[in-house]
Amino acid sequence: MNPAHTTGAHGAAVYYGDPDAPHVLRVFLELRDPGSRRMAEGLLSTFRAGADEGRFVVRFHFAASLDDTLGGSGSRRAVAALGAASDAGQGPFAAYLAALYAAQPFPPGADDRFADPAALLDIAGGVPGLRSPDFDRKVTEGTYLSWAGQVVANFAAFGILGTPAVRYDEEDLAVGGPDDTPVIAPADFLRRIAA
Repeated sequence: MNPAHTTGAHGAAVYYGDPDAPHVLRVFLELRDPGSRRMAEGLLSTFRAGADEGRFVVRFHFAASLDDTLGGSGSRRAVAALGAASDAGQGPFAAYLAALYAAQPFPPGADDRFADPAALLDIAGGVPGLRSPDFDRKVTEGTYLSWAGQVVANFAAFGILGTPAVRYDEEDLAVGGPDDTPVIAPADFLRRIAA
């Protein structure tokens, strides 16, 4: 079973916006990765605005490389919780994604907080209208853990070597990277996709 607002093989991408928009913005993230957090904090609202205006649809793809290298299951469990948020709507999904990054443990290997369903529910409590008996059950019972595994497995099909990464139609855009790589400013991002 796949969450709402998913597309592709095994529903492995969560989309935000109109799936029939003229362009596709693919955003590749890892929920425990500080570089992905910086990129999301700098550009997520710009991505949402562009999709809301119908300029493109955003397709989110998630890796779990830190689960594999540092241990734990936080990335996969957080992706599964995002699936439950997607069932609640595109707005709650995007707001919960931002909330997860705001609450991301640092350094990433110090605490696998996202592996705890109670922590994921606590973070969801800050997203207006997201918490419900249905959402809470899906997070607590791990309803979408199998789907999250498919999402993570599908990530490799795109040839993305690290997160974060952004692809506009078929063009890879430099938006920032690991460590202290600066994140592109929203205005510069918009100029790049308009060129």
